[in-house]
Amino acid sequence: MEPQTKALLESIASDSPVPGGGSVSALAGALGAALGAMVSRLTAAKRAGTMQGSRVEDLIGDFDRARERLADGFDRDAASYEGVIAAYRLPKGTEEEQRARKEAVQAAMRHATSVPLETARLCDRVLDLCLLAARQGYEPAVTDAGVGALLAYAGGMGALYNVEVNLGSVDDRQFVETIRQELESLRAGIEHKRRSADERVREVLRG
Repeated sequence: MEPQTKALLESIASDSPVPGGGSVSALAGALGAALGAMVSRLTAAKRAGTMQGSRVEDLIGDFDRARERLADGFDRDAASYEGVIAAYRLPKGTEEEQRARKEAVQAAMRHATSVPLETARLCDRVLDLCLLAARQGYEPAVTDAGVGALLAYAGGMGALYNVEVNLGSVDDRQFVETIRQELESLRAGIEHKRRSADERVREVLRG
């Protein structure tokens, strides 16, 4: 095992709350995007599949951009959690301090909700791309596209867990309702795309 990989796993396995589930969800999505990009590059290199020319290059670019953004999300999620902790540690001895602390906590919680929401959106996009790669890419690599879809599914659902748990601490009812509506839509879409990718992989494996 490479030292960097071992260090990352040890940091996740430690008793520190960060990096936690939100960061790992972003990492799962980034890994899914990386696998999808690999399938797309194989498709281009072997000139196989029904995707050709600029369409394959566009797909590779979409995968790479999603991967980079999700990789950044690993640290963004940890930073958002630390922002919540910092807000809760603000002084609360006077009424003015209590008011300022409450405002800071609410702002931090809204941000801590928005970060995993972006992760879920990106994972949903990676699922779209993996499904396209599975359907039209280099067929011998369809299982890699399928694994990419599974990773994006895990990342997206994990991110939605974090969205939902953080919403419970947000007082802004309009904000909460808006996010809940998107949350349900994303959850349904992610579930559907995961099933579609699995069906495609099994179809190819059955021959």
